[in-house]
Amino acid sequence: MLLLTLFAFVLPALSTAGNDYNFLFNATKLPNKAVTPTLANGHLGFVVYGDAVHLNGVYNGLKGVSHRARIPNFANIQLANCSSLLVQPKNCRYQLDMRNGAFRTTLEDPAGGYRVVHEVYPNRHFDQTIVNRVHLQRLASEKTVEIEVRQLTGSKSDDLTLDPIDTMNIGGEVYFLMCGRTKQVEDPKYQKEGHPICVAYKQIPRKLTLETGETDREFVYFTIFTHSKQEAERELNGLKKHDHQRLHRLEMDRMWHKYGIRVEGNDRLDRVVKASAFYLSSSLPSQATFQPASYPFYGLSPSGLGRGGKELAEYQGHSFWDTEMWMFPPILLLDPQNARKLLHYRTLVTEAAADYARSNGYEGWQYAWESAFTGREVTPDFCPQVPEYQHHITADIAYAARLYYYATGDLEWLRTDACRLAYETARFWRSRVDYNPETDTFDIGRIMGPDEDHHNVTNSIYTNVVAAHNLFFGAFVGCHCRDALPGVTEDDLQEFLKVARSISLPYNAQYDVHPQYKEYTFGTQIKQADVVLLGYPLEFPMKQSTKANNLRLYSMVTRPDGPAMTWAMHTIGHLDLNEMDQAAAMFRRSYQKNLRAPFHVWSENAEGGDGAGNFITGAGGFLQSLINGYAGVRLRHRQLVIGNPRLPPGTTRLFLPELNFAGVQFSLDIVANGFRVTFGRGEAGAFEKLTLLVDSIERNFFEGCEYSGTTDAVLLLRQDQGEQADEHQETCTLHDTVLGMRLADQEGRLITTAQLIAISLAIGLLGVLYSVRAALKSRTAGKATEKDKLGKKIRKKQKATKASK
Repeated sequence: MLLLTLFAFVLPALSTAGNDYNFLFNATKLPNKAVTPTLANGHLGFVVYGDAVHLNGVYNGLKGVSHRARIPNFANIQLANCSSLLVQPKNCRYQLDMRNGAFRTTLEDPAGGYRVVHEVYPNRHFDQTIVNRVHLQRLASEKTVEIEVRQLTGSKSDDLTLDPIDTMNIGGEVYFLMCGRTKQVEDPKYQKEGHPICVAYKQIPRKLTLETGETDREFVYFTIFTHSKQEAERELNGLKKHDHQRLHRLEMDRMWHKYGIRVEGNDRLDRVVKASAFYLSSSLPSQATFQPASYPFYGLSPSGLGRGGKELAEYQGHSFWDTEMWMFPPILLLDPQNARKLLHYRTLVTEAAADYARSNGYEGWQYAWESAFTGREVTPDFCPQVPEYQHHITADIAYAARLYYYATGDLEWLRTDACRLAYETARFWRSRVDYNPETDTFDIGRIMGPDEDHHNVTNSIYTNVVAAHNLFFGAFVGCHCRDALPGVTEDDLQEFLKVARSISLPYNAQYDVHPQYKEYTFGTQIKQADVVLLGYPLEFPMKQSTKANNLRLYSMVTRPDGPAMTWAMHTIGHLDLNEMDQAAAMFRRSYQKNLRAPFHVWSENAEGGDGAGNFITGAGGFLQSLINGYAGVRLRHRQLVIGNPRLPPGTTRLFLPELNFAGVQFSLDIVANGFRVTFGRGEAGAFEKLTLLVDSIERNFFEGCEYSGTTDAVLLLRQDQGEQADEHQETCTLHDTVLGMRLADQEGRLITTAQLIAISLAIGLLGVLYSVRAALKSRTAGKATEKDKLGKKIRKKQKATKASK
């Protein structure tokens, strides 16, 4: 293909293989469960050597004790000599192979003259299957080799009501079938019965034998975890007919082509990158699976799919704001198909969201702080302050939808899946604000921001800004899909804009800094990044000096034991200010104390304890510091920007194999003296809808095209002039997020500007001056009336909603 270069320097040859050693994590003894790796494939997940398997969307327990249902792990096969946590096993080695998504246990006995390799993995194509392979190999001895194995399913599950054990004959092999249902529904209003589950398994012999005369032998066992006997039969028949190993490897290749970010010159950091990408992507569905999923994808929990099966532990498999604000951004750029599935989950639970808002006296949809199968609030009772005050999750979900639209430009999605989500969440915030006649603005009181150490505050600045984002987006989407929203008028959408612009914006002019909330006293310790998030990911416009002061002030008062994501966001903040030394220090802090040897499992807490295991929230924040920080990738309305890309500390290259924007795939390769973008596949017509600028020079581009640059690259999505173009595209505007305006100033500015333009075209300069004077006089007289009308209208709606509780 034609190579188009803009500059004289030459980048190193592209390679997607990387260092395979960096995918392998080895140990000579088993760690405790908190730092044992999790394996998953989007349908099922489990902790290696654990006695439980969890299925996507399958929960047991009422309300706050709803947790992932524990399904006995009939695939928990272990080599007897290597499975003890109490006694140091001899001749045993353990390996996590992230490249192939497998865990291996190797027993090599020189005296006995044999080697055994046991491998277990969830198949990513046959995603209802856990595969166990045991390979016996003779090294020297001619004697019969017998290896003792164990099938440890643990105690009977308290989460299931089981039918009598049945059997199935699949290709001449007998499988046992255990079926049943979860015992408790999450909420009988939204869930009528428990989840059906079925497990098809083989009874494993106590000893595996390599007979005299055999040099090696392999034993393969399939265990199926599904929802019905029919699905189990289809899965087993498919495994018999197809090369399941090849298909699994194909899906792993596809996954690593998306998530295979790597750095060169620093193998230690490269292993951190691979571990973060592996644990995050493991809980997501594959691109192609053998059977259609029985359940849609039910979101990501902070501990992934393989944990959360105990009451009141490891977040019980619930979804939080972690999904949309910490895990979603890297998934969106690397894997937009799964990003869409994450958002789709939020559209499955809207009945509960509407009821939740109504029960609290609000309009629209209010999403639960902790959500599981039904979408009702499932935060445990011992955390009452969190669901009562931490309402920003509703706007966080809408912000993720906004980013998805930025990344795809998908108007069809905007007018279907996103339509009511954006509009109803905006309605929530319109009813959630309180008009303050003293400031002529809207306050958001009785709130808790990301800093969970302080609740029942007023005007949490993070909450106010993300709520305003939600209102502006709701007006934009409502305009696009008004036909799907019966009864919605232009006045409703304009009201969203008015409320958004007049939400209070805490700011201390003396110190050029944003107070975290109205009552905040400077110097008070906070839990985690809060105000800092205004810079990224919210990208709220502010002076560089304000951004710097926010960063320095809150760096000094953030708890040292706060979650790792805090320091990832501080990393991005320092990079935006071009403070490379501070960024490097924060970058190292974001992962070094939160990764647990030997398998690089992310832990929630840096100091004092492990917290939740397999903490993929931390992995998501870390990946953002690479993609959106050092690589400089940012999504904005109708554009993707790669601004000032730089190398992470101690590296010579940063390579992102696949990024996605508006239906076009491309890779980004960064070295010390510049970067290269290489374009891959594009959806039909996608290239024609985009404009490419590299170092501010417009370039033609197409599949296979490469460009090199030194400062920036921008992909611009042009206004669609094709078949999809319609009146909404020309008339619907996504307004900038502007806060803190007095209602009176807002009304005056909007009317005089509009009148000035209209009248100047009609009657000339003299008429303009006369009309503006008259309009200003009239407006001054009517300011109080107009602002009072809006305030009264909102208060009236709030009272009416509360009265109907």
